[in-house]
Amino acid sequence: MRVGPLNLTRWSPITKRVVIVGLVVVALVGVWLFRSLLPPILLAVVLAYLLKPLVDFLERRTRLSRLMAVLLVFLALFGVIATIPFTVVPYLVGQVSRLTDQLQGIIREFASFLSRPIVILNFRIRPQDLVGDVPATLQGLFQPFATQTVSLLLGIASSLLWVLAISIIAFYLVKDAARLRTFLDRITPPGYREELACLREEINRVWTHFFRGQVVLCVIIGLAVFVAMAVVGFPNAGLMGLIAGLLEVIPNFGPVLATIPALLIAFFQGSTYLPLSPFWFAFLVLGIYTLIQQAENAYLVPRVMGRRMRLHPVIVFVGVLGGGYLAGALGVFLAAPILGTLRVLVRYVYAKLLDEDPFPLQPEPVRKAPHPNDIDAIFLDLDGTLIETDDEAVASLAHRLQPLRRILPGHAPERAARRLLMALEGPAAGLLGMLDRVGLDNHLLGMGDGLRRLRGLPDVHRFRALDGVAETLLELSKHYPLAIVTTRSQHEAGAFLAQHGLANVITSVTGRENTWRIKPHPSPVRYTAQLLGIPVERCLMVGDTVADIRAARAAGTYSVGVLCGFGSQEELEHAGADLILETTNGLVDWMRGA
Repeated sequence: MRVGPLNLTRWSPITKRVVIVGLVVVALVGVWLFRSLLPPILLAVVLAYLLKPLVDFLERRTRLSRLMAVLLVFLALFGVIATIPFTVVPYLVGQVSRLTDQLQGIIREFASFLSRPIVILNFRIRPQDLVGDVPATLQGLFQPFATQTVSLLLGIASSLLWVLAISIIAFYLVKDAARLRTFLDRITPPGYREELACLREEINRVWTHFFRGQVVLCVIIGLAVFVAMAVVGFPNAGLMGLIAGLLEVIPNFGPVLATIPALLIAFFQGSTYLPLSPFWFAFLVLGIYTLIQQAENAYLVPRVMGRRMRLHPVIVFVGVLGGGYLAGALGVFLAAPILGTLRVLVRYVYAKLLDEDPFPLQPEPVRKAPHPNDIDAIFLDLDGTLIETDDEAVASLAHRLQPLRRILPGHAPERAARRLLMALEGPAAGLLGMLDRVGLDNHLLGMGDGLRRLRGLPDVHRFRALDGVAETLLELSKHYPLAIVTTRSQHEAGAFLAQHGLANVITSVTGRENTWRIKPHPSPVRYTAQLLGIPVERCLMVGDTVADIRAARAAGTYSVGVLCGFGSQEELEHAGADLILETTNGLVDWMRGA
């Protein structure tokens, strides 16, 4: 029997990593082995998301306990499901059978059209000889449609066991939602509880907006199409409403897919009572569908789905294809919320890499331009701000892009090279930061120096300063301590200062080896302020790229963007620069109050 505390042995960091990797592998293997259980579990989660608002409403507005509210909602759900075989299924079977008869008629009319010869300049052409036996092909496609659809509708009741399992899982998810949140908070390390709770809430909002919004959209669009088609005398108006409602689960492309069968039926069958030719009736149906879709995009989607579910159509299309390939209809249905979740996770990881707040409470207020009296020190970037190496890099890359000139935007290799280097700056800085954590950053950077030596180039080449920079630094140094904050090494920065006689002008140099992360991470800016013993909020960071501005804002300093390097005015403004100057030399006029 133990009478005192155990003498515990702490696991080493390597042991912890091995255990974590092992648990991840076991989890992945378990998911693979029991992958057939994923669809019913996902359906249970979907059902829980749909029913939880009703349970919460009952619990708030009545004196019912959580358990009684859940039981009441599920009993109502089972009551609705029990009526489906006697109400909805017969109606759908009738609609599908009627649609099948109409499709058979359309195929016969199409076959009759193809069998008629066309005379052009005494030449008789039979369309059927050109396109083959299309009617037989269509017959083979549509023949099993009715029987398979009816079998599907009638076979819903045969899966009572899965329905029961899904209902039980959803029941406990809704009933014990608060306990699940408490459990997740308890197993989360203390230092991460707050931000992981925020991350969980963001993901929860994505799924909640999708499921609840999707149900509302499906019902509204389905009813709107049903009513509109019934008013104009469209055959099978109810089935068209059902198709339109179901295809709403496919963002952007679902409404287009729902329009296609409606147009075909309208063109070949016409209205049941409107005195319009089939062509003009199809045109009317197209106008109605277009009007409904425009109203949906302009009014319903922004209010029902919210901004969290706004995804680019190309991303949605690829996600729908991938979801359908991996998980069939369920994958198509869940493609949008999964993509929204990935966007939340990527934004969170990116913010953490830059030491930014992943969940800002509100947009940062627009700050006024810095006044010279508010500044006690000026930090300056090197490339593109003091020296012309940025232009040299652009010219070198543009020369290599010349063979691709015809396919480049605007046929301008220089512009493409500048944009490419700007796009690579952030990922390259992030890669160096991650390599630094495992002690490989110096090896990677050293490889560049080694390659220069193999090519017979000096370790440090001659730096060409921007026009007037030396005089600007001399004037600024009379009023402020100046520091270099660069992603280059201290050796290279010192070489530049020595070559231009500025070593006595600069108070300190922060290179890539001084901090564990480089810009756009704020640590170089904070390190420099601490080195000078000046509050970081009374410092001014001057740079030519988005990385410089983001590092300054994340550190809490004022920022000035200069247009003599990589960045454009639009990019620097979007990054949040407090002041934008044409060149670094404009700092003198700013200091003098011009």
